[in-house]
Amino acid sequence: DIPWAGWSKGAGIPAKVAFNMAKSGSTTTLSDFALDGKSFSIDGNVTLVNGALSAARFSKVALNRGDDVAVSVKRAGKSYAVDVSGASLDARSLIKQFTSDVDTATKGAGSDAISVSADVASLTGFHDEVLSNLKLEYSAAGSRVNGLNVTAAASSGAPITINNTTSEGGRVLRVKSADAGAILRFLNVYEHMEGGAITLSLSGAADGPMKGQVDARNFYVVNEPKLASIVSTTPAGDTRSLNEAVKGNIDTSRVQFERGFAEIDKGSGYLRLANGLLRGPRIGTTFQGTLYDPNNNMDMTGTFMPVYGLNRIFGELPLFGPLLGNGRDRGLIGVTYRLRGNANKPTLNVNPLSVVAPGIFRSIFEYR
Repeated sequence: DIPWAGWSKGAGIPAKVAFNMAKSGSTTTLSDFALDGKSFSIDGNVTLVNGALSAARFSKVALNRGDDVAVSVKRAGKSYAVDVSGASLDARSLIKQFTSDVDTATKGAGSDAISVSADVASLTGFHDEVLSNLKLEYSAAGSRVNGLNVTAAASSGAPITINNTTSEGGRVLRVKSADAGAILRFLNVYEHMEGGAITLSLSGAADGPMKGQVDARNFYVVNEPKLASIVSTTPAGDTRSLNEAVKGNIDTSRVQFERGFAEIDKGSGYLRLANGLLRGPRIGTTFQGTLYDPNNNMDMTGTFMPVYGLNRIFGELPLFGPLLGNGRDRGLIGVTYRLRGNANKPTLNVNPLSVVAPGIFRSIFEYR
């Protein structure tokens, strides 16, 4: 097993290992080391001192089909330096491991310090997304990430940068991509976004929650089932869906948004959003709440507004705005909704009292 990489052989999966062993004093050398299984292989040399890893150089590492990288490991005291380079690497296990909470992702690292340098031509993530020309510098001690710098390019050619820095007991995380949809699919965060530019900025204590904001511009949401459900579902206690209320068929198959924004509070096991907004010429929505808690439960509420571009005109009029628009980012008509339950499959509820209600009264009917 390689816990920090999110990889394990799996019980019952056959494999064989062969090597030549030579011992000189406290040093043991394993030359021509070869581990082979049905879909994985590692070839190289390993040096142990007093039974502990001192150095390793693997000319070929393939933990998944399609992997083609070389890996070297050197130990100095309680620190390890790892270098990864090559043509291709399937990063899905790593992504799954390191997009979980820090304590989970680093539980196999103990208190030892580790630094990783990587230069990989092609990196495969989720949803068939591939990044090219990955350059990575990473350092950590136990569960504390001291530094992370990543540059890469999406399949569209758009640049991607990730920076995590620590200083004087605090840390700052910044993510920027000119192809928001690609990086979110690659990381398995959200699969229905297409195109757009995104920036994420979070800061906080080195060992505490991080707060900040995410801001996306000029993107599309494609085939999002929750959008389709909001406009087509007839709420309990009502006789009309939102489509019927506005006497139209709101097309949610490919929806353009000019901006997406939310304030973020990310701590151990939870992610909360506040003052969330998706704003487009045809559809807009505000949202807030807990995206997931330590028990993987969701509780999000918000207001959904069709024909947003027209409604926004009323919201910005000096006289009618406060009465009808309920603020710059609230439309004239819409429904309030709630997503609650298991974060993987939350239940959607729509408030029938808020259909076609003036903006100033709509907040009264929002779920609390």
